Amino acid sequence: MSKVIVAATPLAGHTSPMLQIAAALVTAGHEVTFLGGERYTGSVKEAGAQMVALTGKADYDDRRFDEFFPNRASTPPGPPQLNLDLRQVFGDPLVQQHLQLQALLAQDPEQTLITDLMFLGAWPSALGVGLRPRRWISLAMTPLYVASVDTSMLGPVPVEPGGDQAAANLAATAAFDAMLEPGFSHVRDLIAGLGGDLSRVTGYIATAYSLPDIVAQPTVPELEFPRSDLPEHITYVGPLPMTTVDAWTPPSWWSELGSRPVVAVTQGTLSNHDLSSLVEPTLTALADEDVLVVVALGGRAVDEIAEKSPANARVESFVPFDRLLPHADVLVTNGGYGGVQVSLAAGCPVVVAGTTEDKPATAARVTYSGTGVDLGTDTPAPEQIRDAVRAILADPGYQERVDAMREAYSRYDSLALIVAMVERA
Repeated sequence: MSKVIVAATPLAGHTSPMLQIAAALVTAGHEVTFLGGERYTGSVKEAGAQMVALTGKADYDDRRFDEFFPNRASTPPGPPQLNLDLRQVFGDPLVQQHLQLQALLAQDPEQTLITDLMFLGAWPSALGVGLRPRRWISLAMTPLYVASVDTSMLGPVPVEPGGDQAAANLAATAAFDAMLEPGFSHVRDLIAGLGGDLSRVTGYIATAYSLPDIVAQPTVPELEFPRSDLPEHITYVGPLPMTTVDAWTPPSWWSELGSRPVVAVTQGTLSNHDLSSLVEPTLTALADEDVLVVVALGGRAVDEIAEKSPANARVESFVPFDRLLPHADVLVTNGGYGGVQVSLAAGCPVVVAGTTEDKPATAARVTYSGTGVDLGTDTPAPEQIRDAVRAILADPGYQERVDAMREAYSRYDSLALIVAMVERA
């Protein structure tokens, strides 16, 4: 039995997979302490772990994002919002995260630490501040961004004939790091204030991937751009399985699944405040198509959106994807990394519409693998959505490539691989 600290940024998309890991470790007989958002206390107890709630700036609730980060909504997407997130959402919690980690390590320095890649509070101990865990395993929450001579984060950079492909790819990653410099300088200042050795701190990408002892990348090589120079400590573990919800009763229309092609629609749990960006245009786009449209609102109230939905639409506040996606023929999504992989693992091609955060990188991998259509915008027109859905339903090649991806996924047991990493520590 090992003692393990599992630490998670209190965003739903970051915490959910860390809870799965905690539960798997408990099942394997390990003693697990979970450091995360207070609102997850009940889920942590259900997983069988001991809960230690984050405090101060480290604890926030993404269901009330505007309350905790009031200037985020008015910050333009792209570089300004990415830098704000690096400063406020991930950077400002760093000091409190570090202090609470140190308190846990003081009880037993021989504990293994598992964090999500954006839990920056693990950085100071790797840079010489305080106690360092026996081993630090970091789970990536985004597509692979690490620099490579073979590709940028968005794929190989186009070059003129005879151009230096390797230099172009490395320059693209360097440019991304430079774009994040306003936010990352704040992170460096926080670490320096703790007395951290900044000699190993270069750009954000290089630092995030180089500091942990192991980086677990929750995907398969088939969905990633090939890298001949992938560092040995970065390892593919396959996506984490879809979470299951036992206490859920299917709605009355559930028996309609299978009567015609099913198009599932989601804007995720964080970006669903404005349904006019994707949900509403999808309902308009498919109103006259011979499909059943199932909209999952990520916990948001159904209210007026259901009332103005077309006859072929079924709108629910929540539908567990482990139940829905095996019946779906297409998923229309804003392109979150986890959600896209859940869909592909279930054998469902995707239409992605997202240009913020890590979504362009996820979309690039969908295009590269031929498992769906990238609309290249956050606010697609109904015609774009209709054409994309029709293309996927009409071309069996999409389903064939998704089936091959699903088979690749089936060769990995991500939770077992991560448990084995702990047991080798």
